[in-house]
This record gives sequence, structure tokens and C-alpha cells, in this order.
Amino acid sequence: MKHKVIDNKQQEPGSVAHKRMTGLGLFCVLMFLLLEFNLWRVQIVNTEYYAEKALGNIVKPAATSTIRGPIVDRNGVVLAKSISDMALVLDWIQLQNQEGAWQDTVKLLARYIKPYWPYPQQSAELIAEDICVMIRNQQWKTYNSVVVLEDVPESLRALIAEHGDELPGVRVEPLAKRGYPEGTLMGQVLGYVREISQEELEIQEELLVRREFDDAAQAVIAQGSHEENDSDDSDVSSDAGFMYSQGDLVGKMGVEKSFDHWLRGREGLDKVEIDQQGRPVSRTVVEEPRIGHTVYLTLDAPLQRDVERSLDEVIARVRGTYPKAGVGAAVVMEVKTGKILAMASKPYMDPNELVGVVSDETASRYFTGAEAATKNRAIMDTYPPGSVYKMLVASSALQLGIMTPEDKVYDALSSLGPWGVQAQAVAEWGGNNFGWVNLYRGMAKSCNIYFQNMGRQVFDQDPEYMKKIGHEFGFGVLSGIDLPGEVAGIAPSPAWKRTHFGPDYEAAYREALQSVEDKYEEALGQLQGAEERSLLEVQKKGEMSAITAEYEANSEFYVDWRLSDSFNNSIGQGYNANTLLQLANYVAVIANGGTLYKPQVVDKIVDTQTGEVIKGFEPEVLNRVSVSSENLAAVKEAMSLVTKGEGTAAFVFADMPKFSGGGKTGTAQVGNKTGPSYYNGMFVAFAPYDDPEIAVSVLIEYGGAGGDTAGRVAKSVFRSYFGW
Repeated sequence: MKHKVIDNKQQEPGSVAHKRMTGLGLFCVLMFLLLEFNLWRVQIVNTEYYAEKALGNIVKPAATSTIRGPIVDRNGVVLAKSISDMALVLDWIQLQNQEGAWQDTVKLLARYIKPYWPYPQQSAELIAEDICVMIRNQQWKTYNSVVVLEDVPESLRALIAEHGDELPGVRVEPLAKRGYPEGTLMGQVLGYVREISQEELEIQEELLVRREFDDAAQAVIAQGSHEENDSDDSDVSSDAGFMYSQGDLVGKMGVEKSFDHWLRGREGLDKVEIDQQGRPVSRTVVEEPRIGHTVYLTLDAPLQRDVERSLDEVIARVRGTYPKAGVGAAVVMEVKTGKILAMASKPYMDPNELVGVVSDETASRYFTGAEAATKNRAIMDTYPPGSVYKMLVASSALQLGIMTPEDKVYDALSSLGPWGVQAQAVAEWGGNNFGWVNLYRGMAKSCNIYFQNMGRQVFDQDPEYMKKIGHEFGFGVLSGIDLPGEVAGIAPSPAWKRTHFGPDYEAAYREALQSVEDKYEEALGQLQGAEERSLLEVQKKGEMSAITAEYEANSEFYVDWRLSDSFNNSIGQGYNANTLLQLANYVAVIANGGTLYKPQVVDKIVDTQTGEVIKGFEPEVLNRVSVSSENLAAVKEAMSLVTKGEGTAAFVFADMPKFSGGGKTGTAQVGNKTGPSYYNGMFVAFAPYDDPEIAVSVLIEYGGAGGDTAGRVAKSVFRSYFGW
């Protein structure tokens, strides 16, 4: 091995290397002395100056944004998540601390971004005003950046970088925003997120004040009774350990709204030291932000996709015959749990289009008009159920002992009574006469005469019974589904009609009487002669009698329950109004033997980082119906005959030999207009027959007969779910 020989002459005094080492040592000593001098000056000489300056500084808390948790289907398919986006932002601190006026920077920025602004007609001056509004709205979070523009294209990024010296405080940086990878799939169920509104903040404040009052009251009660308050009532924000503040992104509908406090995570917290000029001096992390939890839905993405595709295909096919057809909805649920497997509403909604700036055209399409896409028609709209209501009539009549499944009725108006009675009834659909029918054939053929006969007897025997049974099946009441915006619908009865319409007619009647009273009071006051006054009194009495007669006639027709109401409501028309969710749950009750479950779209909440299940949602029983299991079994059997033999939906399932279950077609008249173009197509079903698993309800607005439209969608559900 060779060793390097060191030349000792290089280390001798006076050599070049020795001189360099000596110089370096002297430099280090000098720097050390200089540092010591500055420390002495700061800590000893200027102690009071810096102490006073530090006392003028204040420390403020500053929230740091978190990442919203994902929403996934029952198998983990991602439906909503936070994605990275490039955003143009303003650092308010740098902006206000520049040498010139910060407003000039904003005006210059407005000119640069005008070609990229979402509103092409808006001038640079108006854009600058909008940015100033954004800044003013951000004052409550002074130390966070103001987002001016999202989805910044590469060309604008280059432009900002090129003019960086002219735009202090302006930069392009990554920003987490909400994304929906599946587009319109389950759009209304998922919902969307936007900045919290002032109205929502005021509601939160009202709830907070109310809770503080309740807590104070409970404290007084507990003090008086020496008992602790174990109430678990609380508002959403306090449950999650935070309060919403201006600028927060919150769920506006769907799961994004109802599970917002689980999804949004927890903001981080920094301490920002601010000097006397309002400039940040230092920033210290106190608590790191925590990502939101993962929400697992009960819905199945592939099944949902098949339902939406089938709705599209059916509506496209029937529009040639029924041009008004264009809207539809469907619900698929497990009959033994209440879990929703699919919930579709057409027109579909793409939540991605509601993230960030929303154009006027998009806003109009989603929020206005009868076909607003943000409306979840499965829970937010009600429809006359038509003939799918007939199972409820059968259940009521069987339970009251009015009929047995084998009792027969002849299918003619004469079976309902004399001509005066027949005039208030509804003729058999299609001009048919099905001869003698019992429950099984009456259901299979959807016989109007049969069910009007039975329904009238139910109303005659117990006017409120149909409503009572309807409530047990979920009609006319909220189901409590874990989605916002559900409506209750109507389960009509004589008492309901009187309560609903009576007050308006009563108020109009009293107003009319008072108007006559006021008119004649002034006229009578001007007359002196007894004869003239007497004539005027007679005239007044005549007018008041006419008003009373009109009121009584209106009350008899519009307030009192009429025989025609019994007939109409017995075939699912009249005042009946149900949601698609209620119809699916109603069929599930028949299929499972009498248990009404609370519908649910969320299965569990999972910690996004650890995978731990934070909260699971077990099936919840709302009630058991009072209809006996024997009577429900008869109704279930009758439904099975609808889909085979001479049933109204037999042709739909003729090429599906593996199908077993039951269904019911419905063709519901909309409003007072008649004709095929003014009927909604309805269909409800369950399968399989022996051990039912799922129930389905489908609507095609203005789609004509339910079997050939809504029935086709239900058929595609069974094919997709069971592989039939």
C-alpha cells in the first residue's frame, strides 16, 4: 500500500498555508466578538426598548384549513373527495404592507385576470370591486389568504409569475377543493359544498342561544332536584367540537350537509404574533389540522349506475309518444333493514358544476324551474300513487273484516250503488269489464270498481282508519331518513280535509260577512226614516244569506268528505300524495311481514387515517303495522299475480323466467287534465317472493302507463341485483 507523503515545509511559519490558517482564525474571533457585542447591546443596553416593543405585540389565534373526508359507496368506491387545485390567492398581509396603495395592485390584477374571469362581460373595474369585496369578507380571518380564482390555467400562472414584482401578495398555490369522480352518479344523494351563508350562521347563533338558555334552565332544575342533567341534546357544531364561522365550506344538501360535522374534520390552530403596525412577526403551530372522517354509504355504485342508465333509456324511448316525459326517480332498498341501495332522480345533478364560481346558466339549470336538478325527487316531491295504493286499501278492508280475499265483486259501476252513487265513482280503466273479481284477480287486473267498493266501505265504517293504517305504512309522515329536505306527503281522511281546507273557507266567509256589515253600517247611519231603514235591513239580510248559502255549498263540496272522495282516494287519486321513498318502504313492509324500518343512506363513519369504525348505524325499527300477518300474506300473494298470468305487468317479466316476487302497476292522473300525456307511470315491486331482499319504486313523470315505463326500470334493477 502506498502512503501519501506530507511535505512539512507547507506547515512552516511564513508559508502560504500557515498564513491562510492564521487569517481564518482571526476572522472567526472577530465574528464571535461582533456577535457578543450585539447580544450585549440588545440584552443589556437596549433592554427597555425591546421590552416595550414586545409589550406592544399581541398574539392572535389563526385557524388553518383541514381536508374534508371522502364519501364512498358500500364497497369503498370513492364518490366524493378532496382534490388539489391551483388557485390564485391574495396574501392580505403582504398586500397591505406594500409601499404603494394596495387598491392599485388589485386594479392591476383585475386587468391581468379579466380574460380568465368566469363572467366575460364584466369589466376590469367591476372585477376589482369583486376582489375588494372578497378581501372585506376575509377580514375575520386576516391571516389566511383570499382565494380570488380557482382552476387557474397554465397561461395565467405564467402571467402572474412574469409580473410578480408588480403584484406583491399575489401568488398561485395549491388549494384543496371538493371533487366528485363519478360525476352525476348519486348527485342529489351526495349533495355539494359551498361557503356558509349568513342565514346559516344566524341559525347557528340562534341554536347556540337556545341551547345556553336550555342549559341554564336545566341547571336550575338540577339544583332544585339535586339531579344531574344527562341530556345529550346538542347542535351539530358543538357535537363536533367547533363552531362554524364565515368563510367555512359546508355541505349544502345531501350527505354533504347531513354529515357535514363528520366530514369536515377539525381545523388546526396557529398562534400569530402581531406587531403594533398589524404585521405578523411570528407564527407558531399550536394544533395540527385533522382530516375529516370517511362516510360509507349503504348505496351500491354499480346498481345505482344501472338504475340511472335504465331511467335514461326508458325516458328516451317514450318521449316520442309522450313528449312531456323527461323526469323520473327510483328507489331501491333492503326490505329487512331499511338500507337504501340506490336512489336516482332525473334530471341528474353533477356536484362538480356547483364547486367554485357558478355561472348564471348553471344556476338556472340547477336551482330554478320545475325540473331543477338539485331537487331529489325521491324524497322532496310527492306524487299521486295511483293504483300502487290499492294494497293499502286491501290491507285496511281485510283487517276491518269488510272482505275476505275470496269475496267477489262484479266489475261494473252498478256494483257501487244507484245512478247517483255511480255518478261520483270512477269507471273501470280502459272501458274494461273484468267480470267477477276477488282480491287476487282484482289486484292482478288493477280493477278500479273492486277497490272503490272496498275503499268506500272502509271510509263508511271508520272514516279515519285508512289514514291510521297509512301512517303505519309510512304515508303522510316523515320517515326520518338521514338526508335533508324530506317531505311528509298526505294521508287523507275526512278530518284531514276539514282541517286543511276549512280554515280558509271559514276566514273568507267571515271576511265577506264583515264587508257587508261595514257597507250597511255606513248606509244605515245616513238614513232617518224607519221605512227606508227597514228596506235596507232586508237588503242586507238578503246579501248575508246569499254569502252564507255560498259558504255552506262550498263547505259541503270542498271541506266535508264526499262519497267521491272515498272513491277517488281508494284508487290512489284524490288527495293522496306520496314520495318515492315512502312507496318503496310501504312495499318493503308488505314483503317483510309488517315491519316499517327507518330508511338510511349512511352505513358507518370510519377514521380516514386509521380505518377504525367511529360510528355504525344499525337498522332501526319505526313500528309494526297493526295489519295481521295473514292479511299481509294475502296482499303479498295478490301482488305476485300482477307480474304473471293475466297481470298488468306480466308482459314486462315474460322474458325473465327466474323472476319471483310481486309488483303493482300504477297510472296516476296528474291534476285535472285527462289523456295519456297527463299520467305518471308508477311501478312498485319486491323480490324474490319466498325470502324478499329488496323493494323498488319507480316514477316516470308524464310517462303514461306504469308497466311499460316504470316497470322496465324495476326489471333492470332485478336483473342487475340478482343476475336474472
